[in-house]
Amino acid sequence: MNILESALHAIANLFYYPVIIGVLLVLAHQAVTLGKFMSELKQRRNSNFKKIQAFESDCNNYFKAPASTYKTIEVDLVYKLRKWLQSYSKSLSANRLMIKIGPSLGLMGTLIPMGTALASLSQGDLLIMSANMVTAFTTTVVGMACGLSAFIMHSIQNEWMKRDLLECETLCERNLVDWETAESQTEKLIKS
Repeated sequence: MNILESALHAIANLFYYPVIIGVLLVLAHQAVTLGKFMSELKQRRNSNFKKIQAFESDCNNYFKAPASTYKTIEVDLVYKLRKWLQSYSKSLSANRLMIKIGPSLGLMGTLIPMGTALASLSQGDLLIMSANMVTAFTTTVVGMACGLSAFIMHSIQNEWMKRDLLECETLCERNLVDWETAESQTEKLIKS
């Protein structure tokens, strides 16, 4: 039985450095994501959000030479809207992943050094134990902080996405009504 326990301990220790590196990578990723989040927040406050402007520009370009029937235009706009939403949602997927990865790596970074710390405590080596406990607690704090920041940013960005989607749907409907009005006026001119 001692061989199995030693094997498990050795396997757990193999994950020590990859987990520490993973926690640092998650922290770096969250720092970059926070910068992007702050940039987007600034753009939104200045009413200069590029994702909505890009969709609006795409719709305006489409209506320069739209399809010939109302149903075809409607299908094209729904496709453009879904494609835009898919792209937007994909940009939020990294935060969804970090919500889970940060705390998981933090927990692993806690448990692995704690095993070594407890083993060194049984041998009376308090210096190694304290070093491992510091590592254990700091990885927990960093992992949880990364997960929390990812959750907060994701929640806010998800609300932004819902508002943006409503605005883009309204834009599509407005363009359809304008097209339909222009078509009916053209038909009246042709008949008269």
